[in-house]
Amino acid sequence: MGPVDVAIVGGGACGTLVAVQLLRHARGPWRIALVERSGALARGLAYGPAESCHLLNVPAAGMSALPDDPGHFVRWSRAAPDAFVPRTVYGAYLEALLVEAHARAAPGISLQLLCGEAVSATVEDGAVRIALLEGGEIQARAAVLALGNLSGADLAVPDGGLYESGLYRRSPWERGALDGVPPEAEVLLLGSGLTMVDAALALQRRGHRGTIHALSRHGLLPRVHGDASGPARPRIGANGVRGLLRALRAATRQGGDWRPAFDALRPVTQRIWSRLSDAERRRFLRHLRAHWEVHRHRMAPEAGAAIARLRARGHLLVHAGRMQSFAIAGGSAVALYRPRGERRPRELRAARVVNCTGPASSLAGARHPLVGSLLAQGLARPDALGMGFSTDRDGALLGGARGLLFTLGSLRRGELWESTSIPELRSQARTVAERLVDDLALPSAAQASI
Repeated sequence: MGPVDVAIVGGGACGTLVAVQLLRHARGPWRIALVERSGALARGLAYGPAESCHLLNVPAAGMSALPDDPGHFVRWSRAAPDAFVPRTVYGAYLEALLVEAHARAAPGISLQLLCGEAVSATVEDGAVRIALLEGGEIQARAAVLALGNLSGADLAVPDGGLYESGLYRRSPWERGALDGVPPEAEVLLLGSGLTMVDAALALQRRGHRGTIHALSRHGLLPRVHGDASGPARPRIGANGVRGLLRALRAATRQGGDWRPAFDALRPVTQRIWSRLSDAERRRFLRHLRAHWEVHRHRMAPEAGAAIARLRARGHLLVHAGRMQSFAIAGGSAVALYRPRGERRPRELRAARVVNCTGPASSLAGARHPLVGSLLAQGLARPDALGMGFSTDRDGALLGGARGLLFTLGSLRRGELWESTSIPELRSQARTVAERLVDDLALPSAAQASI
């Protein structure tokens, strides 16, 4: 294909949001390429392999893809503002939004959809060249890395050949990851967060009746959304992680419910995070991250009730402990772990082990050739915590890319922290699009119509 103005690598939610904003704000002639390895646009891991039992973990009122129109998704879906809509519906919404934005784009703007996997990128003569696994390359004036959540690594323990066997799956979103499990067989899910919840509900939907074991270091389950008992606005006075923790505890005692305290922090989380030193941020990640995640990223009430029923019937057992090793014996996976607070290890046997630990928490643990290529060339550099890329305020990568490479979402989490949910992603997408319009000296359609 010929040169394009902007190449967006990743056609999931992040890439779709950026494409929508570019289509809405730019004027032609301009060419946009949207590259997605799965071939399914507007889905990604969040909305692509989701099943009917998988619900959004944010009410419909908070899921508009357009920062200037908060009620857009509610009107489109005709859902109640407090409803938790199936994720498959949201994927259809993003796709419809992209189609509409393309149809209404200014004359001369083209959007090309490419099925391919970007494996490396170079910057030469003021342009970005993106090489595809399938062969060929894309040349662009600028590129946006909308990679979403990067896949995490396997647990760094002796695996006894498990990782290369048919008894193990690296993600519940792999094709067929939960297929072929005997109904009465035991299953081990590594992790106890929202990814584990999705896997357990998918197994239940398939009629699985055996015991599901969920193992994580802390054994914490995501909390459940519910009606708040009253407003609670934490007053963040002292600096540091301890001050934040004290404020949350005080607000919870005052209001009688922890949910309002966490929800009230949402608009100011970025400001609080920016005030923390790198040492304080590391202290938060080491001591409070697991507790923050289960309170901040909650289950829909229907999902929470289903998980509670599984636990009450003994079909879901949650274990807190550290994995020691894996082995294969008698056609089953054998997991040896040390329970939290105990010295002696225990054993779990399962017909299938599924890694549900979620996305990579650091660039070092990510498995993505494009990310490795950029770091190796110095076109990008890790942030101070090593969680993602170091960027400027608009999402441009700092390093040798000279303002030609941008990113958004989880790859900015080390610097922004709150960077994985739609309310934050839609704002980041608009910021990146507006910066590209300015940098490439292309007036917006709105300016052209004046």
